Amino acid sequence: MLLSVDFHFSAAHMLPFYDGPCKRLHGHNYVLQVTLTGRPSPKDGMIRDFDEVKKTVWDQVMTKVDHYYLNDIVENPTAENLVVWMWDRLEPLVPGLEELKLWETPEYCVTYRK
Repeated sequence: MLLSVDFHFSAAHMLPFYDGPCKRLHGHNYVLQVTLTGRPSPKDGMIRDFDEVKKTVWDQVMTKVDHYYLNDIVENPTAENLVVWMWDRLEPLVPGLEELKLWETPEYCVTYRK
């Protein structure tokens, strides 16, 4: 069974190694989807408490990226590099973390799976 929580954030970045318009400073309204896998607990019927997941992701990722300049976090903040950075921060703290999906635009996303 999968459980997902979506997060929205806005941030600026530029891609210093890209030969195109994204080399210049610009921003996105991102969506991060965090997906966990597991079976519901017989005790409470939940895989995880949504609020626990939300708090961990907020503390570990959102407070670092929302309305920030992403090049200060990752030298080359492509969607691919950002989602790896996010995974590395969350994986030790989120039991059952299965997948992160990061949308840079409504049309473009990258997925990191366990």
